[in-house]
Amino acid sequence: MYSSTSICNMALGYLGQAPISSLKQDNERARWLQLFYEPVRDEVLRTHNWAFAAIEKPLIRLAHVPVCPGHFYYKYPADALFVRRISAPNQLQYPLPFTEQYDTAQHQRILIVGVAEAWVYYTRRITDETQFDAAFAKTFALALASDAALALTGDVTLATRLQQQYALYLEEARRANMAENLAVLPQTDGFSEVR
Repeated sequence: MYSSTSICNMALGYLGQAPISSLKQDNERARWLQLFYEPVRDEVLRTHNWAFAAIEKPLIRLAHVPVCPGHFYYKYPADALFVRRISAPNQLQYPLPFTEQYDTAQHQRILIVGVAEAWVYYTRRITDETQFDAAFAKTFALALASDAALALTGDVTLATRLQQQYALYLEEARRANMAENLAVLPQTDGFSEVR
């Protein structure tokens, strides 16, 4: 099982730094790691279609947006980091063209699709570290170490080496995860509504 502290301590290990007991600890390492933690996690989640973070479900149609002929407006999933595919419900494997837009009147992101019913396949934001798989956790720790290297060590050579190590390991993790992605079944929450 992973936790924010264990992932940060892996990153600190790559940096040759002493571990921390918590991100709330009052020291420079914990403060820097807390600053980088969420943005780096979300960035690494977006870089690949990780099987543990993938979900497929029906989109929620928005009724308050004026409908243009052939355009249907949907709510952007709140936990989505990267929309990978939108499909018609009876043809989930065939992607449809779509547009992302910001609805200034409702202060929300929307998706515009050419069908009246649509499903979305996306990478969701995972904040519960116990859901991370081993390849993602290591990749995330390397990314965190490379981003925090200059702040914590001032060593440009170490930062460069960690960035290269991250890039290499990310490619390995992607290849290993591709096979797992093929076995992922669509996950649904059972809700489909028009608003």
